[in-house]
Amino acid sequence: MKPDDVDATWLSDVLRRAIGTDAAITDVEATSIGTGQVGENVRFELRWDLDDPSLPASVVGKFPSISEISRATAVQLNTYVKEVGFYRELQSLVAIRTPALYGLDWDPSTHDFAVVMEDIRPARTGDQLVGADLAAARLAVDAAVGLHAPTWGRVPVGPAFDWLEASYDDEQAAFRSQMFDMMTPGFVERYAARLPPDALEVAGLLTAAYPRWVRAVAEWADRHDAWCVVHGDYRLDNLLFGEPPTSPALTVVDWQTVSVGIGPNDVAYYCGAGLLPDIRAAHERSLVERYASGLRRNGIAVTDEAAWDGYVLGSATGYFMAVLASQVVERTERGDEMFAVMAERHADQIRTVGLLSLLRVG
Repeated sequence: MKPDDVDATWLSDVLRRAIGTDAAITDVEATSIGTGQVGENVRFELRWDLDDPSLPASVVGKFPSISEISRATAVQLNTYVKEVGFYRELQSLVAIRTPALYGLDWDPSTHDFAVVMEDIRPARTGDQLVGADLAAARLAVDAAVGLHAPTWGRVPVGPAFDWLEASYDDEQAAFRSQMFDMMTPGFVERYAARLPPDALEVAGLLTAAYPRWVRAVAEWADRHDAWCVVHGDYRLDNLLFGEPPTSPALTVVDWQTVSVGIGPNDVAYYCGAGLLPDIRAAHERSLVERYASGLRRNGIAVTDEAAWDGYVLGSATGYFMAVLASQVVERTERGDEMFAVMAERHADQIRTVGLLSLLRVG
């Protein structure tokens, strides 16, 4: 389904089923929003035939990317399968604030989909290029607890969750290792003039150490019985900061990379990409302790040091994403700069927390 296919009749049917109203939408105005490169997000302003303040004035629809390159990549990596799966099967099982789901249309044969959801207003999307302050990081860490704690050590299984991939099993690890071997030379060539040598060098070091890193992550998870549902792309562009009490303080969107992993990966990803290096280095220990404390309040027996060890391992995830995503989605000026910023910040994080020494590289 494409945004142009959405009209008043279709949206009326969706919202009638979702909110139980007899009212009808008489007019729809569509505006593209967001900066996503793998999905298309559209805000639909609604006019109803009934003057009722309880009816939503607008909704957001998410659809496949209009870029054939990005769409093909998304189909190959089951990106749309994961987004649909999250809203259909997982949203109700976790405690992180996400947009309420109004309707979902999915064609597994073509990967065409439409997710109609709550429009969080007023709210501002985080800006990956600018970064955020410590207050925003604390919100993100607290929200991560709400995602990870409900499934920590008890990931849902069964036919309904067959789509929920484990990123660290042998098959996935081998597949991703081959992908990084193929993608890293192109990444290095593209960013040779943009990234400083010490940041660019990390690409080759991490790629060579990828199998060792996967084993280390799996060992950490097994030791702490810590496999859980993770976001996988937990960064500022996927977070909506609201204005309580009118809108939630933080809402998390873009569930196209949801998988089974270790929770500290998401925390390290956010801190590495979203905080400027001096702010991150000064506060990441306290943020990890805040995260571990939140887990313990939710019944998860994890120490601050164990959470920190997971965070050190997780520092690689954002750099890996920068390498992979920069090579497989439609290229844009903002996208190029975003992936460069992510790689540069995560390289500093990786060196600061000692991941390369842990992996015995560099």
